Amino acid sequence: MGVSVRAASPEALRDALGPLVGGRVRAAAQGDRVAGVRPAAVVEPGDEAAVAAVLAFADREGLKVLPRGGGTQLGLGHPPAGGDILLDLGRLGAVVEYAPGDLTVTAQAGLRLTDLQAALAREGQWLALDPALPPAATIGGIVATNASGPRRLRYGGVRDQIIGVRVVRPDGTIARGGGKVVKNVAGFDLPKLFTGALGTLGVIIDATFRLHPIPAASRTVVLTAPEPAPLCDLTLRIIGSTLIASAIDVYGDTTSSEGPRLAVRFEGEAAAVEDQARGMVALAGHLGAGARTLRGEEEDRIVWRGVSVDPARAPIPGMVGGPTLQLLLKASVLPSEVGRWLDRLGSMADSPRLEATWRAHAGHGLIVARLRGADDALIAAVAALREAALAGKGSLVVTDAPPELAGRLDPWGPSPALDLMRRVKEQFDPRGTLNPGRFIGGI
Repeated sequence: MGVSVRAASPEALRDALGPLVGGRVRAAAQGDRVAGVRPAAVVEPGDEAAVAAVLAFADREGLKVLPRGGGTQLGLGHPPAGGDILLDLGRLGAVVEYAPGDLTVTAQAGLRLTDLQAALAREGQWLALDPALPPAATIGGIVATNASGPRRLRYGGVRDQIIGVRVVRPDGTIARGGGKVVKNVAGFDLPKLFTGALGTLGVIIDATFRLHPIPAASRTVVLTAPEPAPLCDLTLRIIGSTLIASAIDVYGDTTSSEGPRLAVRFEGEAAAVEDQARGMVALAGHLGAGARTLRGEEEDRIVWRGVSVDPARAPIPGMVGGPTLQLLLKASVLPSEVGRWLDRLGSMADSPRLEATWRAHAGHGLIVARLRGADDALIAAVAALREAALAGKGSLVVTDAPPELAGRLDPWGPSPALDLMRRVKEQFDPRGTLNPGRFIGGI
């Protein structure tokens, strides 16, 4: 087919795509927009051959493709520089292979994490990823965005747990890397390379992970303080102690009369976690005077269940006067710098023009925050908080911003690896077919 397809009508493009995906093609609706860009067609391939056919067609015709899983993180990154085809991977939602005895599973990219966890739980196992995302989040999207949550402290993130991946490159070539290797791309560790690449190098078809047994018991110790600083100091003491925590979160809301809280989770055998919880209270000293130890349903409901739907997205009470906007950001700093970064956030939120809800996975230095305020206050806050993160040898990414702000903010900030990332993009996707312009530096 000639290049005329690119200049043809959306109807002609959909007619050309139909045979490649068994007729599963439609016009894009309002909800199919990606950062404000509305594609001409939405395709829903049912297998890897259809994905490969669509990508080969698009690459040949000079069309731009936007992959989508559950659609829970489409606000991440720059608006795409182009978007002709939305590649919806929702039909790729199966468990490909599960070996309970080997503690491994291979799952298709469109499978929801919640559904995978339910299947694994029947064998007393789980994939130890708990990102702060809605239930619609899929395996492919979690890998593409390198999403992680509180228990990364104990189990590691996506890069630590993924052992194999199968992908379709922009020219339609199918490649594998890592576990159960059939064909590799020479010189690259594909599982790690595609983790966090935001779908700019190829489309993930399935991924293989190592698994863990579901812990027999869990306890969470919760305590409060007037300011985050003593809680962050206690976090460092916990890390340096003999206690083995699965998660250490410090969280708060500048509109609340309650002080910030520290939640520390211990998992394992019942007797061991009880002992760890008591040791935690003792280590806290005077801060432990009002500590609560939670378990079971109460533990999940009060502390951890909200994390799975991102507590930073909770509504914030209205501000006095003036229009307000909201944005979500993620900072990554050294654990020793969490307290300083939160102090900077707190000093900015002292202004009546800015409010914040935040949750710091203080044990490994990842912080999510929802800011609300006037546009100029939010832009200034992002600049100041990014500066604070960089000073702590970290980074800050704006993961969701309203259209009024998206064009005025750099969602990614600087990266010392940008030149290398551009060379990798050029090697994998020289025609800029996949997610053009969305990643760091407009890659």
